[in-house]
Amino acid sequence: MKKRILLTYCMYGNGHRAIAEYIEKYFKEQDPELEIMAIDLLRYSTPIIGSLTQKVTDFFLLKFPIGWTIIYDLFNTRLSSAIAVQNSKSIFNNKRMRKIITDFNPDMTISTHFFGSSLIDYYNRKGIINSKLITVVTDYEAHALWLKGYKKEQAIVVGDKDEVNYLVKKGVSKSIIKPIGIPIHPITSNNFDVEKAIKKMGFSGVKPICLFFGGGGNGGTHSLPFIKTLIRDNLDIDFIYVAGKNQAAKEKVDNWIKLYDAKNFKTFGFVNNVPELLQMCDFVVSKPGGAQSTEALYFKKPIIMINCSGGQEVANYKYFERNGYGKRFKTPFFFHYYFKKISENPSTIGQMQENMAKNKNNEAMQKLYIEAMKHLK
Repeated sequence: MKKRILLTYCMYGNGHRAIAEYIEKYFKEQDPELEIMAIDLLRYSTPIIGSLTQKVTDFFLLKFPIGWTIIYDLFNTRLSSAIAVQNSKSIFNNKRMRKIITDFNPDMTISTHFFGSSLIDYYNRKGIINSKLITVVTDYEAHALWLKGYKKEQAIVVGDKDEVNYLVKKGVSKSIIKPIGIPIHPITSNNFDVEKAIKKMGFSGVKPICLFFGGGGNGGTHSLPFIKTLIRDNLDIDFIYVAGKNQAAKEKVDNWIKLYDAKNFKTFGFVNNVPELLQMCDFVVSKPGGAQSTEALYFKKPIIMINCSGGQEVANYKYFERNGYGKRFKTPFFFHYYFKKISENPSTIGQMQENMAKNKNNEAMQKLYIEAMKHLK
């Protein structure tokens, strides 16, 4: 009989979905016989409440990071997180949700959001399903909300080995903590010619190349002062600027490029070739989201972090700085000064590149697959 794996995530931001999609693609590649279903829990949630919580979360994440940090810290205790999980049942535990999950009847659930883990743990305890459970923490810190089902989980996957002692102190058995890294697996072509792609972009390949993620969310507006300083200074660095779906941001950047006659910039809107762009660049500018930061780590590209949304992203940038994988800047002034250093001496980012080369996060997906198959037998 085919084994069934349920992947659960919530669209509070894009990172939880991105990791779930990476897992789905990789597992299907490894075993086409697996039945895999990935669901956004918000799609089946109580309509008004689910939509409201998503809008409120997006507002704080994108517009009010200090407020998000306050909320994040408020629920990062055993009591407050238990209250939050209990209240989440009014959002997710309904007839539609129960039907979609019981009809699929998973042998295993891999959850990339804590509400998914809590829901499956609840269904298991009530005898509604009998599913093995693996939780994948998609940032570099396990918030208290991730720990609500740990007594029943087969594994908790974390990105940072330093999380082990922290989780043990929280009561988690060391045997189920798997510090293998955040699992991503970008699809890349063996035939991709990096040098040819750089030439096609119009770059010489002699200067350092920076991939600047400036679109979407707060990045579409809050990153503009950062990118403007780089356009104005005409540094000895080539830039690929990706605005995502934020057309207004792209237009502003294009206008500044014309105004300052900057020859070292190429701009794009929404792209679907991020793995190729990451292979072409030498380093990255981005907000410290779990998925996007881990993609940079996968390709061993140092990350210059701006526009932190607070909460879990604080842990992310601290992880990257602590391990020498990147630097974080709060203001355009110091950001601009650091880029001048890179322009004058490209070896400025050399140590970060060496540090990243020692990281084995690109093995995380394979290790997750092995762990999952062990529990499916």
